Amino acid sequence: MQYGAMNNPMIDVIEEITLMAEYGFDFIDLTLEPEETYSATVDVNKIARTLEQHKMGIVGHTAWYLPVASAYPDFRNLALQELERCLKVFRDLGATKMNLHPYVKVPLHNEDWIITHNIESLASLVDAGKEMGISIMLENMPHFSRVSQIKPILESVPDAQLLLDVGHANLGATHNHAEELLAHFGDRLGHVHVSDNRGGQDDLHLPLGVGNINWLSVVRLLKNVGYDGTITVEVFGDDDDYLVMSRDKIKYLWENTEAGEVAKGTRLENRPD
Repeated sequence: MQYGAMNNPMIDVIEEITLMAEYGFDFIDLTLEPEETYSATVDVNKIARTLEQHKMGIVGHTAWYLPVASAYPDFRNLALQELERCLKVFRDLGATKMNLHPYVKVPLHNEDWIITHNIESLASLVDAGKEMGISIMLENMPHFSRVSQIKPILESVPDAQLLLDVGHANLGATHNHAEELLAHFGDRLGHVHVSDNRGGQDDLHLPLGVGNINWLSVVRLLKNVGYDGTITVEVFGDDDDYLVMSRDKIKYLWENTEAGEVAKGTRLENRPD
């Protein structure tokens, strides 16, 4: 298993890569967003040299707010143009996978309409990614983590992978949807994001163990589907000690937990909002 962390796009990316290397992370989950890592202005050669210097890997991350399923066709096209430019940056940096956040808040349009237009954008991006050797991963979102929402998209775009965000799967529901997502799409799992929260509505990106997600059960679920790839620790805050502690927690659980049945009645299911 490899463990990574995401950069803050408002901070110099070279400093971020250097810091993550000092903390012992295996890769950077590089998000291409303004201001410091905007795809149109980012210094690709400098980033590539820094990654090589620190022997760091890279996973491609894109902005969650790109309107790939906007009701405005011109906005959808502009979002895809930005994502295709991100693909080119990641190709030049040696990345082999990049995420896509479905766009799910479209006023006056029902869920079927939203799913259909996310399918169209994902399919277009998957085709572009194939030409550059990059797999596209659909990330489940807060309030958009049910199998009934994800299944029609992944079934319509069979070459796309799933990016399981465990924290997102814990929001807007009476239980964490990670188990059912892995039951349906575990064989297409390309990457994992971990952070904690307390359920409800807010994506808090807390340190692991501070919220109500059962991380022992999460690790067992991942091992049950044979996953052994990359995990990004998405713990945000001013004190990086919590980021490192969370990495060490998930790493310890991974190294000391066997695959097996997930106990019923744990905080992974039937938890209060």
